Amino acid sequence: MHFFLFITSIIYGLIVNIRNFFFDYGILKVQTHNVPIICIGNISMGGSGKTPHLNYIAKLLSQKYYPAIISRGYGRKSSGFHYVHLDSTTSLVGDEPLQLKINNPDCIVAVNNNRNYAVNRIIRDHAQINLILLDDGFQHRSLKAGLNIILTPYYNLYSNDKLFPLGKLREPATGADRAKIIIISKTPEQTPSIQKKIITKALNIKAYQSVYFSSIKYYKFRHLKNNSELENEEEYSITLVCGIQNPTPLIDYLKEKRRKINLIKFADHHNYTPKDIKNILLEHKKDKSTKKLILTTEKDATKLRQILDKFYGIDVYYIPIEISINDKNMFKNSIIKYVTNY
Repeated sequence: MHFFLFITSIIYGLIVNIRNFFFDYGILKVQTHNVPIICIGNISMGGSGKTPHLNYIAKLLSQKYYPAIISRGYGRKSSGFHYVHLDSTTSLVGDEPLQLKINNPDCIVAVNNNRNYAVNRIIRDHAQINLILLDDGFQHRSLKAGLNIILTPYYNLYSNDKLFPLGKLREPATGADRAKIIIISKTPEQTPSIQKKIITKALNIKAYQSVYFSSIKYYKFRHLKNNSELENEEEYSITLVCGIQNPTPLIDYLKEKRRKINLIKFADHHNYTPKDIKNILLEHKKDKSTKKLILTTEKDATKLRQILDKFYGIDVYYIPIEISINDKNMFKNSIIKYVTNY
């Protein structure tokens, strides 16, 4: 089996390298647009935290510009172009685009597989838009992004990974050379500077590239229905419902608070069914704690909120998160400099 995966990985890598070669030398067409475009992506398959970072950048730039966000809308059941509205369903637009819209209600958010079409459509429909944020478009090379930002998780750097299917890399690690900014995401807050230097060296950072370290900030639990904050949350045991790639940082955070946790894990971008909810409630019922609650992630909340009636009045909460970036002023200035000088 390992030999088969090894051969498949070689073939896959060859195809990816040929494709990149064709784009690098103009054999395959690259479309440019008369608007600054920032791409937030990675070279691995999920789990790096693109959505909260995109949310961070959108909020940062919305103070001065009118950005629009374009996503493929992974996991949606629809096809074609759709604008994301606050009352959109995840089956129509996907969970992450809806999450981005909820967190940035004044921002234009759209989904489409063809990013070039989406850019042209948004500019045509909304004359005020003067900046495009591209979600997970680093491999979408038919569109020319002026600034590429890629993420790599602290505990699974792309320099330590292998090409699919032996590992999770979408393309060889050298593909990171196309990025101007590299963010090491999910970095523990107390990481010593010497460790950061070791990581930077391991990634073989080029002279034109900047490196930043980001960590996750967790906030008070909020009710899925009315968004109210829960007081004294540390007194509750938790049935944790997760449909994300890597729930480990969240679990570690909750355990640091000495909370009792029963994890119910689903696949990333899982579409919840009434049967799932029934099983969640059965697990929750097994907890004999006096104070207990059902907790989920911000991404899962977009789906569970739409079938909240299936919980039959049982309170369900989600945990909001935010990104914290070291040298945040330098990071902000580097992005604004690109947009200003476009």
